[in-house]
Amino acid sequence: MNGQDEGEAMNSRAWKWALISAPMALSVSACVGWGGYPQAKNVHASQLVGTWRAQDCDTTLTLKADGSASATGIPTDMDLNGKVLHRLSGDGTWDIYESGAEQELDVTVKDEETPFNFYRDKGHLVVGLTVGDPDDMNRCVLTRQSRPTHL
Repeated sequence: MNGQDEGEAMNSRAWKWALISAPMALSVSACVGWGGYPQAKNVHASQLVGTWRAQDCDTTLTLKADGSASATGIPTDMDLNGKVLHRLSGDGTWDIYESGAEQELDVTVKDEETPFNFYRDKGHLVVGLTVGDPDDMNRCVLTRQSRPTHL
């Protein structure tokens, strides 16, 4: 083989390996969960009451035990670079929606419902929001900042 043939054979092997390993990598990442966070299960309303924040998205969500909510800066649209194009703020309601074993947090502000998912980060519950097309990977991770003292 000359140098060019060896290079083409290496390229061919590299492509074959990439085609074989890509589905494996995707299936492993799917097991890890959204953004590397595993999905949380059996979340109860009492675990959600309090104030949640996502500094990277400049979002604050306060969930009260009576089902009322207030939100500041929930991103509803982002460009491909992660720049927020539209935000939702105001008072509304929240509830846990359940479908079989799947759960999500639904927050409604100004007649616009926003679904959040539940994940774990080092054993702690986090609330995740995917903004727009999931393939764009625009995500906000909200962590609890405070809990009411009168629970």
